[in-house]
Amino acid sequence: MTAPRDAAAVPDRAPTRAEMEALLARSPLLASLGQPLELLVSSASARIGNDLVRTHVMSAPLPAGSTIEIAPGIRVVSPELLPVLMAPRLTELELIFLLSELLGTYAIDLARQKGMWQRHEPQTTPDRIRALLDVLGPVRGLGLVRRALQRACVGSASPRETKLSMRFGLPARLGGWFLRVLSMNDPVEVRRIRDAMSMGVRKPDILLRARGRRAKGVAVEYNGIDHDSPERQALDIERHNELVAMGYDEFIVSAEQYRDLDYMDGLVARIREKLGLRTAALDPEEAARRRALRQRLYEELELIDGVHWNGLARERARRAAAEGGLGAADDPDDGWDVVPVEAYGL
Repeated sequence: MTAPRDAAAVPDRAPTRAEMEALLARSPLLASLGQPLELLVSSASARIGNDLVRTHVMSAPLPAGSTIEIAPGIRVVSPELLPVLMAPRLTELELIFLLSELLGTYAIDLARQKGMWQRHEPQTTPDRIRALLDVLGPVRGLGLVRRALQRACVGSASPRETKLSMRFGLPARLGGWFLRVLSMNDPVEVRRIRDAMSMGVRKPDILLRARGRRAKGVAVEYNGIDHDSPERQALDIERHNELVAMGYDEFIVSAEQYRDLDYMDGLVARIREKLGLRTAALDPEEAARRRALRQRLYEELELIDGVHWNGLARERARRAAAEGGLGAADDPDDGWDVVPVEAYGL
């Protein structure tokens, strides 16, 4: 069930230490979050920073859809507003990854064995985010979110599915293969093999389709370590056979194959053939340049864990190294260092 989103006035000051300690004492939820807590204030003169709180300026009033009340007098920003506030501190890839989590059915939790837990439904939708952007006004980060939203994954069920989909769908300039990702985990009707008279539903991790074509497309399934048991493998084979029987081509990617760029390049070549797509002829220099971009995308996605957001620091370090090996300059502005999953999981 989606929590109601409300309008709110941004406070003109941050709580004093005594007030903050009292809030933490009476709210187990707030106390369970990592400190310092990230708070909004309406002016730069109200900014403070200590071990309990860190403030960020938001001078515009927050329209309907911006906040969620979690306790009397305590609000968190909504899943629709969160990426706007974080966007200036994220790389394009990090912002796409964050949006994909909000639009997916998983929540990242590095303390868990799988690094995540499953949601019953996404926290938001692209339409809800766009609706807030339309009424938010000229806020820093708004344009970044609009652009990233066009590339975000919708319906992903895990961080690895998100990363695989990003590699498939992102343009060549970002290191992707620029395939059209039609859907993720959308239901597909199949005829059961065990009982030909009954119909069932399968949900391919990723469904690819050529732009402008109406063929059923190519399904791609990512099989991680939780697919290694004999029972799970039997279910995977059953799913695969039912999709193939309905006219879908399906490819399965293992964790080892995901890490092998040569294998993935070959797999995409086969997928393009199945989709009826031609491969552009590239001279050796351009082919090598694009391969380097694909390798960089893989490596950068491996460093994005959905909790620590330090992609901009890596970009500065790379630029400094390219300009002569100088260290990355310290950023005088404060940043959003950690996303508290609880802040948008209520």
